[in-house]
Amino acid sequence: MNSRHFFLLLLCLLTPISLIAKPDGKVSSKAQIYVLGDLSSGVIISEKNASLTIDPGPLTKLMALYVIFSALEAGDIRLKDKIRISETAAKAPAPHMLLAKGDRVKVEDLIKAIIIFGANDATSAVIEEIVWRTKSEFLATMNKKARSIGLATSHFEDPLGQKSNERGTTTSDLYLLSTAIIKDFPQYYPYFKLQQYEWQKRIQYSPNSLLGRDQHNDGLIMGRTPTIGFLGSISSNRNGRRILVVMGGTKSERTFGTEAQKLINHAFEAYETIHLFKSNTPIAQSLIAQGTDKVVDIGSFKDISVTIPRGKKENLKVHIESLEPLVAPIEYGTVVATLIIRLEDRTILTSDLIALKEARQTGILIRGWKELKSRVLQLIGS
Repeated sequence: MNSRHFFLLLLCLLTPISLIAKPDGKVSSKAQIYVLGDLSSGVIISEKNASLTIDPGPLTKLMALYVIFSALEAGDIRLKDKIRISETAAKAPAPHMLLAKGDRVKVEDLIKAIIIFGANDATSAVIEEIVWRTKSEFLATMNKKARSIGLATSHFEDPLGQKSNERGTTTSDLYLLSTAIIKDFPQYYPYFKLQQYEWQKRIQYSPNSLLGRDQHNDGLIMGRTPTIGFLGSISSNRNGRRILVVMGGTKSERTFGTEAQKLINHAFEAYETIHLFKSNTPIAQSLIAQGTDKVVDIGSFKDISVTIPRGKKENLKVHIESLEPLVAPIEYGTVVATLIIRLEDRTILTSDLIALKEARQTGILIRGWKELKSRVLQLIGS
């Protein structure tokens, strides 16, 4: 099939997107590893050693929480359900809620304890409730869910994150996991903003100092691993823009907080996110053959935004590669073109464009007449 290329320079803010963009290079940071991105557009702003394999440590609980939230959505458990604490759960290693065998605790309380200070007894109790006391089955579910949301290199060996797992994940995968939690379970995400939890008159505090550092920071979790030092996933929301950073490899908690906040501030201050097109809104038209209409509207199945360095809007360019000639019938949602975004001379984004409506095929007699007319015109011309 031949490709027809046409180039458009849009004078205002007309520019579509995909999830592969990596604008300007690395930001100066003392952290050994990080991924910094804007969830409002899906753009990765900067990264450092993002594919380095690391032990997820306490951030393993993000994957456990994704499975727990999935169970809530499926109706396997409910927030108001009370779970009877087993001896195994009560004996889970620290950090813990100090649950006792036989206690009956609401699922919601257990989830809060898992998120706020990583309570292992709470995690074990919920795991037992979901999979009927077979932790290996829960672990298999964790790894299956990890693959389903695109975690290409992650493999979890312990749902509590207690066992050494030095090749368990990467910051890129933890970034994808954090993104999935925020987008797939917005109804549960507010739990991540809680800074303390009281259980039986005992208050436990979140180790995530970034929650109190900036009023816009609202999650997720952080902790310490034996190999990479402090590791955390932090999100911040200002004026409708949501920035996410997954960072690790600092020697102290104070340095972690300073460096993470510096990255977040850099994303907000040095970059801007421009919302360009709504989903299912025509961006261009493409010619079609053998159809009742001569053209079909094309656009994106999702909202289109782009995150770029401030002051660079005028340098955005759009290139559309249309898969022409298109031949009817064409169903709604069929990919018919590729949209490429360039900032100056560098490709920063690509996205599929789809047919926004069905293109029906003409009848046999009409098609036959058009083909005959075309041949006659060719004979006359020769």
